Amino acid sequence: MISDTLTSRILSSSEPLRTINVLVVEDQEDDFVYLERILRKASFARYELVWCPTYEAGLEAVAARKHDVALFDYNLGSGTGLDLLREAILMGCEQPVILLTGHDSPEVDREALGSGAADYLCKNGLNITQLERAIRYSLRHAQMLTSVKKSQHQLELFMRNVPCAVCIREEDGRYVFQNERFKTHFENAPVSSIWEPTATNEPRSFTDGEHYWLVSSFPMDEERSGRLQGLAAVEITERIKAEEMLLKTTGLLNGILKSLPVIAWSVDGEGTILEARGSGLEGVGLNGDQLVGRSLADFSPNAAGELAKTFQTGDANFILPISHDGREHSFDTFFHQTRTPGRNAVGFSIDITERRWLERKVLLISDAEQLRIGADLHDGLGQHLTGIACMAAALRDRLKAAERPETKQADDIARLVNEATSQTRALARGLCPVQLDQSGLQAALEHLAYQMELVHGIECHFRADDEPFDCEHDSALHLYRITQEALQNATRHGKADRIEVVLDSSPNGRRLAIEDNGQGFDTTLQAAGPGVGLRLMQYRATMIGGNLSIESQPQGGTRVECVFPFTIAK
Repeated sequence: MISDTLTSRILSSSEPLRTINVLVVEDQEDDFVYLERILRKASFARYELVWCPTYEAGLEAVAARKHDVALFDYNLGSGTGLDLLREAILMGCEQPVILLTGHDSPEVDREALGSGAADYLCKNGLNITQLERAIRYSLRHAQMLTSVKKSQHQLELFMRNVPCAVCIREEDGRYVFQNERFKTHFENAPVSSIWEPTATNEPRSFTDGEHYWLVSSFPMDEERSGRLQGLAAVEITERIKAEEMLLKTTGLLNGILKSLPVIAWSVDGEGTILEARGSGLEGVGLNGDQLVGRSLADFSPNAAGELAKTFQTGDANFILPISHDGREHSFDTFFHQTRTPGRNAVGFSIDITERRWLERKVLLISDAEQLRIGADLHDGLGQHLTGIACMAAALRDRLKAAERPETKQADDIARLVNEATSQTRALARGLCPVQLDQSGLQAALEHLAYQMELVHGIECHFRADDEPFDCEHDSALHLYRITQEALQNATRHGKADRIEVVLDSSPNGRRLAIEDNGQGFDTTLQAAGPGVGLRLMQYRATMIGGNLSIESQPQGGTRVECVFPFTIAK
C-alpha cells in the first residue's frame, strides 16, 4: 500500500484541482448532505455545491446559468426533475443535467435520456467513483455538444453568406436548408432542371433567362444512400456576358483584319513580336509565323524608341516601314500598353503605302514648282530688273553730264531697281537652293544661316561635325525645308535675335537641330491650331524615316530637332 505521507506528497506536487460548480435541486436536505459528503472525497476536482430545495428555486437557479453541472432529484414536490429538465432545455440552458432517483427504473432511465439528461443515477448505493465519473463524462459530453453546435452555427452562417446558392434536401424533396440566394433564384425552378443527376456528377448550366448558373448536386453522406442531397450553384452571369462581348469583339476584329489592309501586333517590352495577324501581311507577302520572334527594330530603328515611349506614356504612334521582296510598305502604327501581367503592348497598323506615295508625289511637285518659280525669278525677273537697273544708271549718267535736275530721280530709280534685284535673288535662293545641288546639304544650310543674318540682321550660326554626310537630293531637300520653316518661325513669330543650326550625330542616328532664344509658344495649343507649318515639318521628317520633336514654352525659346537614320538610301 502507498503510505499517507507518499499520497500527500503526490497531491502536493500536482497542479491545483479544477473547481466545478454543481447545482443540486433536491427537496431532501439529508440527500443533499449525502451528496456533498460524497463529492468532498473527490480527487480529480474540487466541487462547490449550491442547494435548491424546491422546484421553483431550482428553475430560478438554472435560469441564472452560473453552474457547470446540475443534479436534479426526480421527486421535487410541485414537479419532477424531468419537468425541470424540459423547462431548462426550453430556456436554452446548456449545462449538463444528471437525474437522480431513489431506486432504479428502466422507464425513468429511458425517459430521462430521451428528454436530454446527460445521465441517470440511483442514489441508493451511490459512491464517489460513480458520481464523479458521471459528472466528468457529462461535462465532456456537454463540451463536445457545444463545439458541435458552434461548428454547425459557423457552417450555417457560412452557407448563408457564401456568394452562391446552397441547399440541402431530403430524398422525398423536402428542403432541410436553403440560403437566401437559393430561395430567390431556385425555389420555384423545375426540379428536373437543377436536380437531375449526371453520370459523372459534373456541373451543369442553368438559366432563368436573366441569370446564368453553374449547378452541382451531390449526396450528403459517404455511403451515397441518397437520403440527403446537397446543391451548390455559382452564378456565372457576368462571365457569360463577358464571353459574349468577347465573341462580338473578336468577330469585329477578325472582320477588320480580313477586310482591311491592317496588321494586329502583340509585342513584349523589348519589342520582340509575340503575334502578328491581318490581311496587311498578305499585301506585304508575309505571314505572322515569319515575324514571331523578330524585333520591330529590324524594320525601323525608330521603333525601339517609340515602343519605349509606349511603356512610359501608355500610347505611341509612328510610321513603320516593312520591306519584303525588294518593295517597301509603310504602315501607320498605333501601340498601347496592356494591363495584363508583364510588360507587353498591342498594336494596330494600317497600310498607307499608296497614300504616302501620292503625298510624296504632291510634295515633290510642290517642291519642283518652287524650284521652277525660283529659277524663273532668278533667270527671268532678276535679269529683267538687272537690265532696267543698267538703263537707269546710264540715264542717270547722261542727265548728270547735262547737269539736269532729273539726275537725282534717275539715281533713285537705279538704286530701287538694284534693291528689287537683290530681293528677287534672295527670294529665288529660298525657293531654289542652288547650293543644295552644287555643294550638298551642309553648304546649303550654312548659306541659309548666312542669308538669315544678312536679311534679318540677327545672329545665326551653323555648326556641323566632321563626319561626312551624303544623301539623296529629295531627302536633303526635306531637311533643308525643315530648317527653312524653323528659321522663319523663329524670326517671324518668335522674334528671336540669336539662332543656332546644328547638323551632327546622336546615339539614334543623324540629328538636325534648330534652337532660338525667341518668345516660344505653347506646343499643345499650337498643335491644335490651324497652321500647317509644324505639321508639314513633321510630315517631311517621317518621309525620310526620321522623328521630329519640338520643345518650346512661352518666353523660353524653341528647339526643333529631327533625328533620322545615319544612311538615307539614294
